[in-house]
Formats: sequence, structure tokens, C-alpha cells
Amino acid sequence: MKPVLVTVHSVQRDEDGQDYTIELISTGKYYEKKNARYVVYEESEITGMAGVTTVIKILADSVLLLRFGQIHQKQLFRKGKVFRTAYEIPVGTINISLKTYELDVALHDGIGTIKIGYDVILDGIGTNYNELTITVQEDKS
Repeated sequence: MKPVLVTVHSVQRDEDGQDYTIELISTGKYYEKKNARYVVYEESEITGMAGVTTVIKILADSVLLLRFGQIHQKQLFRKGKVFRTAYEIPVGTINISLKTYELDVALHDGIGTIKIGYDVILDGIGTNYNELTITVQEDKS
């Protein structure tokens, strides 16, 4: 396992074209196991998910984002595909669909970026476009 510094830059665009930006910087870990690469970090109050662990599993043709703790979430990103899932939060479950438009993984020995562009379709509520840029750097501290 390699200690890393993870920067997550998220832009959410609502149906009216209004952008909302969040940036999180967290210490984490990078490792490889079997045919997958992993980035693991802790969320914070900035994202509204304090106490939640995020695991990013990078496969040859997709990225799987898993969250554990107060929130249980599984998001699969594969360019051009739609993935349906449930977003479990303390007050209930929300069914969502994810349609991935952009998926670019440029990680070399655990250092680099992951860029994902996708729609989040909330059943019966609406659609938001999201751009997620995850930058992984070596943690030299």
C-alpha cells in the first residue's frame, strides 16, 4: 500500500445550468490487487459525508465507486453505459441511474488523475450532470 493525497473536484450542474462545485483533499491509500487498482480515502463534512469511506476500484474498462459508513453507495462508470443503483442514506433509499459520457483514467503507479463525466438521473425528480476529477499524488509527509 502506498500513502497518497487524494483531491476530489466535483462539479454538479442542475437542469437550469447552475453549477455547484465541491473540492475535498484527503489522505488515502493506493494499492493493486488481482486485476484492479484501488484508491481509498475518507470523506469529510465538506462533502456532507463525514464518517464515510470511499473506495475507487479501477478496472480495465470501468471505474467502480463504493461508499461505506453512514451512506452505502455503489456507482459503476463505463463510458456510454447506464447503470442503475440505490443510494442508501440514514433517512431512506433513493433509486438513481448513472449515464457515463466521459471516463479517462491516467494513473501510473498510483499517481495521476481519473476524470468522469456523467448524468445522475433521480427517479421522478430530475437529472444533474456531474464532472468528477480525482487527482492522486504521492503523500510525502
